[in-house]
Amino acid sequence: MSTDLTVERTSAGDAVRLIGLPLVVASALSATFGLVFAQFIDSLGDGLAAQFLGGDAVLYNNRAEFAGASEVAYIGGFALCFVLGLIFLFSYPSQRGYYLSRLTFLWVIIHLLRHALTDALLISFDPNSKLALAYSTFDTPPGLDTVISAAGGVGLVLVGLGAAAAFLAFAPHRRQISTPRKRFMFAVWLVVVPAAAAVFLALPFFTPDAGSGVVPALPLTAVMFLLTLAAAPGTKSVVGPDDPRTSPWPFGLAGTLIVVLVVFVLLLQNGVSINPTLWG
Repeated sequence: MSTDLTVERTSAGDAVRLIGLPLVVASALSATFGLVFAQFIDSLGDGLAAQFLGGDAVLYNNRAEFAGASEVAYIGGFALCFVLGLIFLFSYPSQRGYYLSRLTFLWVIIHLLRHALTDALLISFDPNSKLALAYSTFDTPPGLDTVISAAGGVGLVLVGLGAAAAFLAFAPHRRQISTPRKRFMFAVWLVVVPAAAAVFLALPFFTPDAGSGVVPALPLTAVMFLLTLAAAPGTKSVVGPDDPRTSPWPFGLAGTLIVVLVVFVLLLQNGVSINPTLWG
């Protein structure tokens, strides 16, 4: 019995070495890309909706500002994130292999759904949230906002819990997720640590905040993944591969994030009109 306990403790202490530092770094960069992408889609959706409603919208690195359209345009960001997240979710099983591209795609899906469902959750708690402002423009029956908030909360819980199996499938070998303790440690290093790291890695993309509220809210983006951590030990449906998998260093993804950062800093920080006729 004492020998088994020693092995478990050693496995926990050497978690990063066993998982592979390249995979942990890849997950952190993927989480950052997913977080940045979701915020961009939210801002783009708001801007496109405002433009469709006859307004003039300008897209920034962390928001969309518009004039000439009502606050109903704020539905655009929620709708685009939610619809795109569902489309990606249903297409996820068609992905082959457990490579960096699939891990990045997983983080993108989760952050798109997290972004949309968080907006829904806040609708009855924060009257100044974007979706609440859009909701206030409609004549709705009493209590509907509470129903929407409840649906958003339930959705966040389901996404957080359901993500455990998807992340465990990236285990390099079945030994690393063979026990509840090992699944817990794997989720710590592949999910929770990358989600927390993404909060800091995403800061340069969204600063200055300029009153958007994105930067102060960044730490909250990692909270949902505590549900994933809680679900991991009891997730027995994933067994992992028999033959060990190795992950390369994510140089390509790092380069992509640098290019995106340059675009955000040099172009979007100053604002870009949604209307292409105004370019140039």
